[in-house]
Amino acid sequence: MLHFRKKNIKILLLGLFLTVPFHCLHAEPAAIAVIIDDIGYSYESGARVIKSELPITCSILPARPHSIKLARLAHQHGKEVMLHLPMQASKSKKLGHGALTTEMSKQEFIRTVDISIDAIPYARGVNNHMGSLLTSNQSYMEWLMQTIANRDENLFFIDSRTSAQTVAGDTALSYHIPSLHRDVFLDATANDHKFVRLQVKRLIKIAQQKGYALAIGHPHWSTISVLEEELSKLSDEEVQLVTVSELINIATTYRLSRPTKSSWHMYSSLMY
Repeated sequence: MLHFRKKNIKILLLGLFLTVPFHCLHAEPAAIAVIIDDIGYSYESGARVIKSELPITCSILPARPHSIKLARLAHQHGKEVMLHLPMQASKSKKLGHGALTTEMSKQEFIRTVDISIDAIPYARGVNNHMGSLLTSNQSYMEWLMQTIANRDENLFFIDSRTSAQTVAGDTALSYHIPSLHRDVFLDATANDHKFVRLQVKRLIKIAQQKGYALAIGHPHWSTISVLEEELSKLSDEEVQLVTVSELINIATTYRLSRPTKSSWHMYSSLMY
């Protein structure tokens, strides 16, 4: 009987070992990435983001007054560049140039996506601007991912998660497009330092729990100031701040390293 119990304890410990997060097993620090989007309207606010020493990824709206100039400036400063692609929301909101809507034919939709991607120099990925209606529609997301997949740039897609019903991220992965979704919104309104500070702490906590996390914010002076203040306190051993493309690679490695449910059930079933 004693021998039986020892054997069960060993099996239980093995099962627990297999479910320990990847970054804990290898003593890897948690990783976070920050996207600042809605860039393109104001040169000053966009340049403030770009000139930050943090490896912030800059997501730029198409055909805005300073979009091209800021995309080039971001590239010159070693910042990763994305297209912030406007999409129709559930509530009527002004979308501006490059907007994708339900009134478009498939041909118009694809052409608009291609024009918008071409409009942002050095774009390595795409995330949705608004889009609570469109990202919840499977057909339109199929059109979007088909277009992205057919490009030569090997773009990634980030689901901003403006709707709980979004299918955008899953659709991207079904087309073998590298993809993540937003974990935290940093700023609901401008100049709310306290809220941004709380959201940064939440971002770090999520990353420490699952190994990685992604935040999205806007080019407010308050947001960048709080990010620089809070993230400068962190050591690389505690949390590492990376670009979005680097975070996708980290997340992919983590997912591949996780044990399957069948492995856990195989060992846990022996305990009873």
